[in-house]
Amino acid sequence: MSSINISFLEIVSLLATLHCLVLSLVILFSKFFRSKNNKYLGFTLLIIAVVGINNWFWDIGSDPIIISILDLFLWQFLYPTTFFVFFYKTSNNVLDSTPSLKVFYLPFVLLSALNIFLSLSTTFQLYNLPAIILNYIPAFYKTISLLAIIFPIYMIVLAYKYTIAKKDSLSKKWLKYLLAFLSLIIVFGVVLESYRFIFSEKLPLTYLWTFSSIFIYWLTYKGMYQFKLSNDQYEIREITKREKKKPIDSVNSKSSHFKKLELLIEETKIHHNPNLSRDSVAQQLEISNGYLSQIIKENTSVNFSDYINSHRIKDVKLMVKDSKFDKYSLLSIGLECGFNSKTSFYTNFKKETGLTPKEYKNK
Repeated sequence: MSSINISFLEIVSLLATLHCLVLSLVILFSKFFRSKNNKYLGFTLLIIAVVGINNWFWDIGSDPIIISILDLFLWQFLYPTTFFVFFYKTSNNVLDSTPSLKVFYLPFVLLSALNIFLSLSTTFQLYNLPAIILNYIPAFYKTISLLAIIFPIYMIVLAYKYTIAKKDSLSKKWLKYLLAFLSLIIVFGVVLESYRFIFSEKLPLTYLWTFSSIFIYWLTYKGMYQFKLSNDQYEIREITKREKKKPIDSVNSKSSHFKKLELLIEETKIHHNPNLSRDSVAQQLEISNGYLSQIIKENTSVNFSDYINSHRIKDVKLMVKDSKFDKYSLLSIGLECGFNSKTSFYTNFKKETGLTPKEYKNK
């Protein structure tokens, strides 16, 4: 019985693949990270893990039956799609040219169907194909190799387009980091596929998975924290949406601009937008920036920024006292109430109350 020699890098790549698999399952099934949007990232990592396990056995010269079965499907046309859908849905943009997302799954479905049809004959010997079809098999797989170069790059470009269109600076920064890491992994795979297309030789993927392991560890220790924050904010938003809100039209035209501003804050929660500006508020009230600052100063003796932050802190304090929000972190509550960073939240909260959020909650 011949033994298989496995190098140190191959061990590292296998560990990275298994970590990728575990991480995907955590995202898909953990109550802390599972969400309608995150599931697409979970599927992306799961498919990449399947591809990694498949190629790991290829690299060490082994070919168990399970790998032959997995090889029936052309996964290289599926994970770029789930990759794009994750960014498209997480960015939550409404653009003029919204694509039909189901269309992007067609390359995987159609090409996998053709590959299964050919493989059941050539690999599993279940039936014999006519000679005319056998003659075109090399051309088919050459075309697959070319499309495996073009398709992922196209999906990365699309994902970048929808990610940079997101207006939420905090989430945008997180998504861009994630997009950069995943794009590098996919581009690395494209480079290897390009070599295969040009020289008809498949290179080992050991270095690709060694690099990917860095991403997996980063995503585990940094990314999962961000997932938790995002999910907490989403759930907090859903809870607050259930409360009945009085329509803005309930303020009559004779009401003062300051009362209209108060209603905008109390009923439509404009201060929960971390990118809220004096210009945008003045535009909603149909007054000038200077007049907005004047009426705030006259009624509260503070400037626009302090006035908005005081309402954010007021909402934070209400949520901290409400048992419905006990399971959510203080930072998640602060970010959902409109602060754009941990530093901004903690600094303004202590400035207003003399206590840190944690000290306030304990008190």
